[in-house]
Amino acid sequence: MTVVVAFLCTDGIVLAADSMITPSMGNLNVGHHHGVKVNVLAGDQLFAFAGDQGQAARVMLLADSNAHVIPTFDHPMDYAVAISEAVIQQFTRTGINGSINVNTMLGWRHNGTTACCVFEGAMQPRLLDADHFYVALGSGKLSADPFIRFVVDTFCTAGQPSVREAVFLATWVVQHVIDTNSGGVAPPIRMVTIQDVGGQFVARQLPVEEIGEHQQAIESAAEALRTWRDNFQNGAGEEPAAEPPPVPQ
Repeated sequence: MTVVVAFLCTDGIVLAADSMITPSMGNLNVGHHHGVKVNVLAGDQLFAFAGDQGQAARVMLLADSNAHVIPTFDHPMDYAVAISEAVIQQFTRTGINGSINVNTMLGWRHNGTTACCVFEGAMQPRLLDADHFYVALGSGKLSADPFIRFVVDTFCTAGQPSVREAVFLATWVVQHVIDTNSGGVAPPIRMVTIQDVGGQFVARQLPVEEIGEHQQAIESAAEALRTWRDNFQNGAGEEPAAEPPPVPQ
């Protein structure tokens, strides 16, 4: 199993994933090991995948080697279609076009803003937008989708989150899938972001320590809910709400 989560934010993009890699022979899983499923590529692109590792590596290489052409496209979808066409053409040459077994996410800077595209099914591109700004992929999607909807409805009442907020939300969603699945989804959580920092978009891979701070914030959020529960059970309906948990800087 695997889970990959994306958020298109007001000031950038967040991609997050667990670390389980499941090699297979045909439809038979033959092992498990930890690996990296999110990367920062050339041109400050972000990449993530769910599915066949070998196919994903080929998609990643194509995106990495074509970063220089991004400015030549008028619309983000034009670049997404070009990547899709190149991948399908290459897969066709090696005889796997009818059995594409990978879903990917790609984020990049485009004309002073950011774009995030999900390549689903047979590498068909779908851009996230202000009304559809989050998505989960992978076999852990069944666990991720209901929970991501819960956290979005709870925390994103004004629409798209900031990158800072989305890092917290993505951490919680991936951790939830890890905690609620008996196998196939494994820590550590890995994450990459593009963020507007003083008018300049910066791409980076988050260190383990920073993600750990957000995991601690999840526990603080849970503790705030438990405090509310205790006040509610004691009949303190008008008691002040518990202080919200601090979001890591």
